Amino acid sequence: MQQGWDEQRIIASIKEIVQSTFDIDLSEADESMQIRDIGLDSMAILDVVMSLEDLLGQKLKNIDLPKNPTLGDVASMVMRNLPDIASA
Repeated sequence: MQQGWDEQRIIASIKEIVQSTFDIDLSEADESMQIRDIGLDSMAILDVVMSLEDLLGQKLKNIDLPKNPTLGDVASMVMRNLPDIASA
């Protein structure tokens, strides 16, 4: 696992993944932007999560998100999994 992951780095990675996968520019988006407002559905979020797993080099065990997640919610979900990744 790469060291130095924090919520801001994860959000930046999410933005890069969305840009490269869906050609949606999130450079001006902040962590409070809801995923549905970006134009992504639950299947698209799964694509983003799988890309994050590839980036981290580990599977995320707990990918529970609220009904209308924000970028920050997705980053928090990844952060919840970081202790599991570190101990794997």
